[in-house]
Amino acid sequence: MHTKPGQGRQAILQECDLEAVQAAVKEHRQRLSVAKAELEQTLGKSFCRKTLADFVKKTVASINESANVPDAAKRLSASRSRKFTP
Repeated sequence: MHTKPGQGRQAILQECDLEAVQAAVKEHRQRLSVAKAELEQTLGKSFCRKTLADFVKKTVASINESANVPDAAKRLSASRSRKFTP
């Protein structure tokens, strides 16, 4: 069985929406539902929070690079390397 290119549902959030998503997530990093509501107004598209979370997860490397967010593994290793001195 072979499927033709273009089969299946088209993505709701696309690469052209990346800048708007980055700005909304950067502004509301802890409240994805608030970022979702803002993006629905801005983009004129309706989608669920999971769709936004999946899109952010897929593009997290570019978001972290543009926002200069330190890598979690680097923070963890730095905190473990500190020694407690009373």
